[in-house]
Amino acid sequence: MHQKIKSLSIEIIIKCLLEYISMFQLQTKDVNSWNMVIKAASALLEEVALEFHPDMITMRNMDPSHIAMLNLEWLKQSFDVYECDGEHIVTLRIDDLANIMKRASKGELIEMSLGEGNTLLIKVSNGFQREFVLHILESSHTAIPVPKVNFTAKIVMTLKGFKEAISDIETVSDEVNMKADTGTFVLSGSSEYGNVKVSITTATPDVKEITVSETSSASYSIEYIEKFIKALSSSLDYITIEFGNRLPIRIQAPLDDKGSKLEYYLAPRVE
Repeated sequence: MHQKIKSLSIEIIIKCLLEYISMFQLQTKDVNSWNMVIKAASALLEEVALEFHPDMITMRNMDPSHIAMLNLEWLKQSFDVYECDGEHIVTLRIDDLANIMKRASKGELIEMSLGEGNTLLIKVSNGFQREFVLHILESSHTAIPVPKVNFTAKIVMTLKGFKEAISDIETVSDEVNMKADTGTFVLSGSSEYGNVKVSITTATPDVKEITVSETSSASYSIEYIEKFIKALSSSLDYITIEFGNRLPIRIQAPLDDKGSKLEYYLAPRVE
């Protein structure tokens, strides 16, 4: 009897220690940002590795072709509650996570924590509570560093304006050439069917900033640009576009006014 009690006590102690070691939880009502992050990831990936750190959530994943990468930096201060005692990598099927988040409506409280048996517990509540449990996948995920690129052109403009410009180019081409010079940003495309050019300046109502350190030009796949910008929320005001001569493009979307951001890197097309 004493041996049984002793064994039980050890099991309880071990369980408590494990719960302490793997402590993580967050609470937020920002359903919109979660949906935006998930849509962007699902356009490129089947599985996503979320990295939970004491000060933020990060996600750096490349698409299978290795020409596009997502970089998420979701700061601790962006959440109503955020507690994380260490480093935790949670790999999930993106469709499974998307299906759960579809059940959350604007203003509902989302809670996440690590559950028993290598699971992620997600609670969605607004008057009544729903609990979802996702099994964390085994993963060989390795840390991907943020690309260090010396961009020479930076454009801050409305998401709506950029979407319209890309749609204009898509009417005749599957590739967009971007060229930036002092005070100007020109998007163009051509094919056997014709050509199109969209000229944007600092006087354009949709533009907040055009900063160029040297004349910059590069071409990118419209299909891959649209994978990202179509995932962004229509309520988003401004995005930041950065590129350079034959350099990747970086499109940055703010998640809030606290510094959290979702970035998209896309390799240039080289003739």
